[in-house]
Amino acid sequence: MPPVDGATAMRRTRRRLIGFIVVVVLLLVAVTAKLVDVQATQRSFWIERGEQARDASRTIPADRGDIYDRNGRLLAVSVDRPNVVADPSQITDPAVRERVATKLATLLGVAHDDLLARLSRGDTHYQVLAPTVDGDTEAAVTKAIEAGDLPSIALEPTYDREYPSGDVARSLVGRTYDHGRVDEEGRQGRYGLELTLDDQLTGTPGLVRFEQDVDGNPIAGTPERTEAAVPGNDVHLTVDASLQYATQQALARQVEATGAAEAMAVITRPSTGEVLAMASVAKGDDGTIAPTVDNRAATTVFEPGSVNKIITVAGAIEDGVVDPDSLVEVPDNLTLYDHTFTDHDPHPTRIWSTTDILVTSSNIGTIKIAQRLGAERVDHYLRSFGLGQRTGDQIPGEVNGLMLDLDQWAGTSIGAIPIGQGISVTAIQMLTAFNAIANDGVVVPPRVIASVDRGSGEVTQPGGDARRVLSPETAAETREILAKVVSEGTGQKAAVPGYTAFGKTGTPRIPQTDPTDPKDAYRNAQGGYDYQPVFLGGIEGADLSIIVTVRQPKTSIYGGDVAAPLFSELAVLALRTLDVAPPSLAGPVETRVPDLSSTAREVDGEGPASAGAGAQG
Repeated sequence: MPPVDGATAMRRTRRRLIGFIVVVVLLLVAVTAKLVDVQATQRSFWIERGEQARDASRTIPADRGDIYDRNGRLLAVSVDRPNVVADPSQITDPAVRERVATKLATLLGVAHDDLLARLSRGDTHYQVLAPTVDGDTEAAVTKAIEAGDLPSIALEPTYDREYPSGDVARSLVGRTYDHGRVDEEGRQGRYGLELTLDDQLTGTPGLVRFEQDVDGNPIAGTPERTEAAVPGNDVHLTVDASLQYATQQALARQVEATGAAEAMAVITRPSTGEVLAMASVAKGDDGTIAPTVDNRAATTVFEPGSVNKIITVAGAIEDGVVDPDSLVEVPDNLTLYDHTFTDHDPHPTRIWSTTDILVTSSNIGTIKIAQRLGAERVDHYLRSFGLGQRTGDQIPGEVNGLMLDLDQWAGTSIGAIPIGQGISVTAIQMLTAFNAIANDGVVVPPRVIASVDRGSGEVTQPGGDARRVLSPETAAETREILAKVVSEGTGQKAAVPGYTAFGKTGTPRIPQTDPTDPKDAYRNAQGGYDYQPVFLGGIEGADLSIIVTVRQPKTSIYGGDVAAPLFSELAVLALRTLDVAPPSLAGPVETRVPDLSSTAREVDGEGPASAGAGAQG
């Protein structure tokens, strides 16, 4: 290579220096551009990233609202029961993990190996070791933490749901998921009012905000900001816990005494729709009789049978088709198309009044009144009384029942439906319909929520809209006829000493879900029938109504034998609870309905008719 003179070397050096300066300038421009981009364009993004890395928070659990009965007795309450939690990422020494697991196994009653596995999860800052521990366990863990025996172990505040009244009103109040768990929609309530009122009962969690280091630990000396938790609303029910308990016990005794599968009852105040008790009990596979989990008075249906005759007769009186003393020719059977309906007791053709027909629970008499009223008006009254639809929005789990549309009626429907066959009702639905009779012709939707307390005092909750379905005169006349059912007819065992009870018995057959006889949907696999006796009634002047139904009793199939005595027992309990004194009668009471005829007095009037005739008495 030829030698390079000084001038050439100088030029090369100058070019290299210029190139270096250009590169440096370009780098400075790039860095400056990036800094401008970060500081200006992306400023908020990086500030947020920094705050997220530094700022941390922990949730303060909110107290779930309490549920009370009408007298302030607790039915559901949230109790402070902390979780025992750990930060496994901070327990790096295997010997320490072993020592902590051994100690906690004794304190918590949890398997040592299970605890050790959870403590060995070094990839997490949070691990629940024991949920909602009791007071004694909380005290023992606290003592061990303070003594330094449980590093990186803490007690996390939370609440557990308890039911101080045990199974009282369980099917109505419901239950929550254990240990604060929620369903797929974020609801803690599992069923009953705990579910339907979940939005009201659930509080708003609070928040503690603090600054943390790179390991996720709070930075000492930095401020904490606390947003307090807001507890859920307290709910006060219309139910009386004492009456509810007594009702459940009475139902259980009757199931035991009659060998029945289950029983249910509802007690209300017709003028306000307040539900005072709503209970259902059933016999389990092991023979134990206990309150049901589901609210069967609202979630299960049955054919009403003869109690439905109340609506048929009341509608006919309201329309002027008959009066209580109108006379009807009543044979003991009637053929409609391909089906023959019968009365319970064979009898010669009688001339009976409307009062005779309802008191004796004559199928044929009721059908002939329904024929005078007409299918359209029968359907109108059944629906106006509320059959075939939910009673409102306050009864958890309530179903609609079953009502055929008028254009689906068969030729025999005018015989079956007026006497309570071919339709299905819930107990609360049938009682609400009956309340129109007890409440001078006005239906008031049932309600179980009396008031809600949002922290500033109880606020009364409005019920549903009342509606008139009968005139006061028709309702009064129907009550007088039903009083004769108790004093002289099939419901004599429903009598309440010192008071005037009125009501109706029923002995509906239970339709089979898979009938073996295509011509008889009620016949069971053994060739017989299953029954669900019912009594529906009230107490004159007491603003009280009760429905009782017993499913598949073995001692008797009749509502007058099985359900009526239970009505009487529950009425006495309710009258005592409501402090309703017996009325003092100053003289004879004016009556608007005729006495029973001599031939009607001879009729037993309760029981099943021929195959396919379904509900009677």
